[in-house]
Order: sequence, then C-alpha cells, then structure tokens
Amino acid sequence: MRRDQNMCSKPVEHISVLAEEVLLFFSDMRLRTFYDGTLGAGGHASTILEAHPEIERYIGCDRDPEALAIARENLKAWKGKVDFIHGNFADLDSHLREKGISVVDGFFLT
Repeated sequence: MRRDQNMCSKPVEHISVLAEEVLLFFSDMRLRTFYDGTLGAGGHASTILEAHPEIERYIGCDRDPEALAIARENLKAWKGKVDFIHGNFADLDSHLREKGISVVDGFFLT
C-alpha cells in the first residue's frame, strides 16, 4: 500500500507475501549485519528485525524515495539499527564499503 493523498504521518500497513518463507530460511542463523536490497515499505525488514533481535545493523536499500520514506516510518521501532540507502542493490559493494562493512550475515532481494 502507499500513503493516501493527504500524506498522513501514520505507518502504512504492508503485508509481506513471503514472510513465513523468509523467517524459515533465516531461522537457524545468527544475524548481526543484514543487507536488504529491495527494502520497499519495510515489510520483510520488520519481520526479520522482530525475529532476530541480535541484528546490530540492517542496511535497507531502495531506488524509490517514496518507499524509503514509508519504510523510515514503518521501521521506527528499530531506529538506530537500520541504515537507509537511496540507490540500486547492484551497487551493493560500494554501499557496504561506504558504511565500513566487509561482511554481511544475511542478504535479501525480492
């Protein structure tokens, strides 16, 4: 879903269609640093962050500035853990280099 026309500041409801599969895939992993190359509204991010409180840094990338604004609102509960990048996941190497990250424990693209 997108924000309605009045640009209200309350979080946008977003239902991730692969939430169960994502949780199952990462269930036995200890995740400290995670890269999400298609952050969107943050639905998968909130699912992963909730299930993995050990995550210290979640890097969320999206090309759509409106989607990033929505994700910032939807992921407020994890402020300080989430870095938002306006860009393309194809530039993953430079994104991580700019953040001083050499290793990620989890990676997600949809």
